[in-house]
Amino acid sequence: MRRAQIVRAAALSAAVACGLALMRSFGAFYPPSVLVYSGIVAFLGGLLSVLAPPRWLGFSRRYQGPLTGVLAGVALFGAGWLWPVPTFTTPAPATRLDAFMPVYHFEERHEILIDAPVERVRAALDQVSFADIGVMKTLGRIRNAFVGGGRAVAAPVKPIVATVQDSRSGFFLLDDTPREFVFGLAGQPWNNAAVRLAPAEFRTWSQAEQIKVAASFRIEDAGTGRTRVITETRIAASDPRASSKMAKYWALVYPGSGLVRRSLLKAVRARAIM
Repeated sequence: MRRAQIVRAAALSAAVACGLALMRSFGAFYPPSVLVYSGIVAFLGGLLSVLAPPRWLGFSRRYQGPLTGVLAGVALFGAGWLWPVPTFTTPAPATRLDAFMPVYHFEERHEILIDAPVERVRAALDQVSFADIGVMKTLGRIRNAFVGGGRAVAAPVKPIVATVQDSRSGFFLLDDTPREFVFGLAGQPWNNAAVRLAPAEFRTWSQAEQIKVAASFRIEDAGTGRTRVITETRIAASDPRASSKMAKYWALVYPGSGLVRRSLLKAVRARAIM
């Protein structure tokens, strides 16, 4: 009996570890997203166990597996869905991103080290496009399924730096220096609603139930001919209702967002060293 319990515990631990490793491959752990997706998996597992009762987990009655999975799924999903939103503050701005958004509620940061000089890396960044990211089309379809917006469109082949400056993209340029490229987005992304702002009004802009996003690519000389590229995204909500809606939206899109950003950095590296 004890041996069977050890095997079950080991199998469950392995499954949890694989799930966490998969989410970690998208980016840093974001607890609400981990809980939400764990809840979805547990809930679906509970429903599926109606057809194939998981007796190997020690459930002796047919209803125990489905009930446990469904209840655990609801509890995990609810915990992630209602996770409190923190406030982050940058006390001493050191970058252009800091200057545009020193106070924010959501964040995401990724970096990569590239064996190429700063000038070549910046040139690669200026050339890379969303079309260089193989998963963009799939993620776009998934997002459209949740928030609407019609049929998915092909990833633009225009460089991202140029796309941001296109008024039709929804994004807008905030600042562009040789070492840092900063762009923004404002409105309600969960409704596909965007507001275009000038850099001067971005810092103080605030409307009911709206959010604003500041994102950047920063290039740092890492020495010995290498360059570090950092992409960071910060999101500030205008009020508690916007914060609550954004929290739910962010919990759902966070893994895909991380996958896009990591793929984008790899695309920059591929262009810089080719």
